[in-house]
Amino acid sequence: ACESGGGLQAVRLLRSDDRSLWRSTHAVREASLRTADACIADAQQGEAGRGEAEAGGAEEGPQWRWLRNRRFNAATNAFIQVAGHSNLFERLCESVIIKQSSTPERAAYEGISATPLGPFVPRCLCACQRGEVQLLYIEDLTARYRRPCVMDVKVGTRTFLEADAASTRRRVDLALKMLAVDPAALSEEEAAAGVTKMEYMRWREVTSSSATLGWRIEGIRRARGGAAASHYPAPKLLREPEQLEQAVGWFCEGRPAVRRAFAARLAELRAALEASRWFATHELVSSSLLLLYDGDPHGAAPPGLWMIDFAKAAPLDGALVLTHRAPWQPGNCEDGYLTGVDSLLHLLSRPDPLAALSARQRGLAKWRGAGVMVRHQLSVRRAKQA
Repeated sequence: ACESGGGLQAVRLLRSDDRSLWRSTHAVREASLRTADACIADAQQGEAGRGEAEAGGAEEGPQWRWLRNRRFNAATNAFIQVAGHSNLFERLCESVIIKQSSTPERAAYEGISATPLGPFVPRCLCACQRGEVQLLYIEDLTARYRRPCVMDVKVGTRTFLEADAASTRRRVDLALKMLAVDPAALSEEEAAAGVTKMEYMRWREVTSSSATLGWRIEGIRRARGGAAASHYPAPKLLREPEQLEQAVGWFCEGRPAVRRAFAARLAELRAALEASRWFATHELVSSSLLLLYDGDPHGAAPPGLWMIDFAKAAPLDGALVLTHRAPWQPGNCEDGYLTGVDSLLHLLSRPDPLAALSARQRGLAKWRGAGVMVRHQLSVRRAKQA
């Protein structure tokens, strides 16, 4: 059954609170005739009908067939994602997405929404239990922007669960992921034997900026004017502060106001995190910050920054309290989340070196900085073809 938990009212409040803002966006002006609450009510009926079918022994079709058969304007309701597992998401309507998740993430949304951290996460409007899977109906943060520019930042010096550190099972699929990024990462014998989850996650951390700075860029998408959206090349391999500075500058497009807005929002989030009892008593592993602004200069929505991805959030046992800055040792559950926030805030608070350059100079600077990444991508492509 679908438990709204005040979800329908939350949708109405969402539209009411941001009505003037949402009316100015392309997504709302061109939205389908169904409102968000009607869509969720439809979803509730779909889940109820599915439950009846299962109880009667009827054969179940594809998990989300009823959702994919919904009719809405796909062109104006295109789902935007720059990182993560794309098969976990579906679009319900112009303002709501459905995420196939787990009980820990549902519990995290419920816990955070009741604290001062609530304004820093997207609204979870409804949750449905489907066996061991939770379907979370979440506010689509990009819907308020005409031309959404998006950067996904993975936060923390530790991006693996402590349980992964004890696992000795070797997986070939993780070895293939490593080779897809760096063909020289493993020998033929190592690739055939596979790697453990711990080895893979550690490799991801040391080949990016996670281990040194506590954050890494998972993906960047920039949209402006009538041109097609562009993506920054190979952001997951950026490790040096200079490379990250260039990538963030490219994302902000030399617009000081956007950068200042991100820094101010992140400073507010850090203060809320440091004062949060919920945050002190939970570990946040492999969680992200989503940075958004409107590439359309006439867009009314201000730049925003939100916490997302809580699938690996977990409450601590006993009286343990985290600093989120101390180095990780087995058993202390420290994740380095605030280490990453401190580092990212330091970068965003500095003047953008690209802001004083001309458009041509900014383009040259960006491609010089990313040239090594482009060459790496080409070498990976040639290796695959060979």
